[in-house]
Amino acid sequence: MKKIITLLLTLLLTASLFGADAKKEQDIDYVALATLLIKDAHYARANEALTHVDTKAKDFDFGHYYTLKGIVELKLSNYKESNTNFYKAIESGQKEKSLYIYIAQNSFKLKEYKKTIEALGNAPKLLHDKANLMALKAESYYRLKEYNKALLVLNKLLELHPHYYKAYRQRFAYFVSLKLYQSALSDAKVYLAHAKVNEQVTLSFINALREAKEIKKATLLAEAAHLRYPKNTRIILLLANLYIDKDMLQSAADLFDEASDIDYKYTKDAAEMFRRAKDFTQALYKNSQLLDTKEKYKQKVAIYLEFGEYEKLVATQSALERNGLLKEQNLLYALAYSYYKIGDFKSAEKYLKKITRSDLFTKSIELRKNMAKCQSNYWECSL
Repeated sequence: MKKIITLLLTLLLTASLFGADAKKEQDIDYVALATLLIKDAHYARANEALTHVDTKAKDFDFGHYYTLKGIVELKLSNYKESNTNFYKAIESGQKEKSLYIYIAQNSFKLKEYKKTIEALGNAPKLLHDKANLMALKAESYYRLKEYNKALLVLNKLLELHPHYYKAYRQRFAYFVSLKLYQSALSDAKVYLAHAKVNEQVTLSFINALREAKEIKKATLLAEAAHLRYPKNTRIILLLANLYIDKDMLQSAADLFDEASDIDYKYTKDAAEMFRRAKDFTQALYKNSQLLDTKEKYKQKVAIYLEFGEYEKLVATQSALERNGLLKEQNLLYALAYSYYKIGDFKSAEKYLKKITRSDLFTKSIELRKNMAKCQSNYWECSL
């Protein structure tokens, strides 16, 4: 598009300078000056120069004048005023078809999608020659909710420009929104195989399918992406979460472990995932790698509770106290519960007395009832 503007300005400049030679009586040719200023990107000054143009001069070229005005307004982001001037230029005899492209782009920015399509239709050769213009037309139809027309334009685009792989990405988004997931996956595969993509683009494809609840198809893409970018932790973790969606907790835990080997900050998450996957040995191993002592013990308590290792949990009591963790009500209850489970009711009661949080206080009452039952009727006791 920049090339078109440069060419158009060159033509206008030539015409302006030729007109300047023919009008030597004029001290300043403001049209020629504005053309030069636009070419040097001085748009506000060009706009000021155009205000001094004598539009009442004999044989004045209004087509030329309004074209310049349209370009200036475009560059100043005054899109509606820009289109007004471009249409005046056309009405005044300007034959340059590129004006319709500017009108289309301005209209799109103004969210006037019907006008975008109409303008593009007035420059059919430019439209078919430029894949990005056909993509713009498709997007305009899509935003008007004319989905079939949008897809037809993209199909035609790919017929004319088979190597314009951005169209596959655009059509993928349309297919996902229309719940045509198999077609979306096919387009994603073509795009990822041929286009110059990066991890971010790949993630956007996978996330789009995941958000659409197409977990199986998202997983297929994520697995392929993991092979392509084996060290990208975002892709590893996205695949792990997809496995969690499919209740494949061990596979997810292995991926979190892989991510933690690349970046230490995922170590705690890896331990948590092994806990959820019921892999006690690996959960403790990853937990042992944590450098933050408080976080390590808090997670270790959760692991011991998960696997019923109550003796090991109560063995951490001094460490929990030393690190100030028994100020946390949930850890107090975990310790009290563990003493209860190993039959040390006296120690359990010691920590239950410190419970004040309402939800845990209710649990404490039930625990005390069970302890009382165990002490009075041992045969009814179930720890």
